[in-house]
Amino acid sequence: MLKRWLLPSDTDAWEAAAFGRALDVDPLVATLLRRRGMTDASRAGAFLEPKLSGLYDPAGLPGATDAARRILQALRDRQPIVIYGDYDVDGVTASAILWHTLRFAGAEVTTYIPHRLDEGYGLNEQAITDLATLSGRPPLIVSVDCGITAVGPARLARDLGVDLIITDHHTFDPDQLPDAQVLVHPRLTPDAYPFPDLCGAGVAFKLAWEFARLHCGGDRLPVAFRELMIDLLSLVALGTVADVVPLVDENRVLTVHGLGRIKHTRFVGLNAMIDAARLRDEKIGAYHVGFVLGPRLNACGRMGHAKDAVKLLTDATEAEAAELASFLTRENDRRRATERAIFDEARQMIETGGYACEQRRAIVLGKEGWHQGVVGVVASRLVEAYHRPVIMLSYDNGAAHGSARSVDGVSIHEALGACADTLERYGGHAMAAGLTMPTANVDTLRERLVAFINDRLAPEDLTGTIHIDAEVDLDACDVGLFEQIERLAPFGRANRTPVLLARNVRLDRPAQRIGGNGRHVSMLLRGRRRTCRAVGFGMGDLADRLPGGIRIDVAFEPKVSVWQGAPRAELHLADVRSMTDAGMVAG
Repeated sequence: MLKRWLLPSDTDAWEAAAFGRALDVDPLVATLLRRRGMTDASRAGAFLEPKLSGLYDPAGLPGATDAARRILQALRDRQPIVIYGDYDVDGVTASAILWHTLRFAGAEVTTYIPHRLDEGYGLNEQAITDLATLSGRPPLIVSVDCGITAVGPARLARDLGVDLIITDHHTFDPDQLPDAQVLVHPRLTPDAYPFPDLCGAGVAFKLAWEFARLHCGGDRLPVAFRELMIDLLSLVALGTVADVVPLVDENRVLTVHGLGRIKHTRFVGLNAMIDAARLRDEKIGAYHVGFVLGPRLNACGRMGHAKDAVKLLTDATEAEAAELASFLTRENDRRRATERAIFDEARQMIETGGYACEQRRAIVLGKEGWHQGVVGVVASRLVEAYHRPVIMLSYDNGAAHGSARSVDGVSIHEALGACADTLERYGGHAMAAGLTMPTANVDTLRERLVAFINDRLAPEDLTGTIHIDAEVDLDACDVGLFEQIERLAPFGRANRTPVLLARNVRLDRPAQRIGGNGRHVSMLLRGRRRTCRAVGFGMGDLADRLPGGIRIDVAFEPKVSVWQGAPRAELHLADVRSMTDAGMVAG
């Protein structure tokens, strides 16, 4: 099925030009800013040049000051502190952020990460029981990136005389909050915090900052502590990008400055991972975090135990870090092979079972033996392929454990809530969630979820849509323009990579297959005066129907690549359409 091209409404060229002059940017960049709601010059300027002064006061984060005071008391009393984190990138980096901060202050601090397969997500009662007696003295437990729904474990901690601080960012029921010593969450008090979309690492950083201010006795931190806070931004950027939270407002400030620090970090483990991934000579951006570094950290928790990833980012020596970084690379390779096998099997099940028809706008699949650690990744890939919410489940002795992924406009957390009586537990947010349920309930969940989603997605929503930001003349596509567009980066959720449309361009020569097994396509496009190279990743089949000399429309992401040491403008194809194809829609 052809993808829909959603074209923007006409933009006043004079207004775009005037806005561009006010910001000293190309009118196309001004148009892209306006598409993102930046119609005020001061706001657009702050977006283009995000400053650390744009971060909000950590004291405004609900619970942060009370939590920082309790941690400071533990430091002064020499009480052991345990940081209890999640096993994904966000949880691992959040754990490392607090660990480095408290260690720097002289606290007695350790970390605990539950095993994904043996213990499952979040705080669990057995771990709380074990930690309560581990050191002979009840520790202070501080959760990061988990715990906001852990009513039972919080009750047990109180019964055991263990003070529990919960820091989280996931969705919660305000009528069923855990009875912890302190709760830290950006949405805990409605409208109290100006930016509610922090990830777990962002919340941990704001708590670390508030702790540092109380510990040092004022807003102005000593140089060494201030440098540590700036260094920690590299870990915040990892967690923020990997957790796919909106890359706007405070998250944009944290990510821009964190990515800028990532190759200059003091953390030996992060340096070792950069070297193992062969990124030392690259300008590391959101892409590298999302598709190179993040998957390595995630693979550790998916295929083994995420405690190794935490060690890499905390107290590993240089020798240990090099070995751990190499190990994570091998684990990631193993994860990818496992993921490919399950993905191929899942697609076969979908096609033979008729699960992707227009009348079934959600997919629920399960099988004995599917690796619990990778079903969430497979669910994400299936969402991309079928444009509808997907739940992937691994069966084991009558229990089904799995992950859910959704599409924009449909909250999978809300959908699971509507089917909660079929589940044992679930948690997450609008775009992703985890769940556990009896295998016997899967068919019931499937039918009820499909009914719920069918009421919220129209048939036309099941077609892939390419949102085009602006039309551009191919002759204008040069390095200078594309470098200006890159000032809008990092791209991700709520700040997607711009997609441009060049019409009626000539294919200078036949398209060519490139890459392993000819999976990708390369073509040379000619305008009136300029030629540009275009690459379509995973579009190798296009080469068979694109002879030289024809005229086509191309939707593409503008990129600056390096060829023989020099930058060049390159078009990364989103879709290609001949002059007779249909499917363009004005938006």
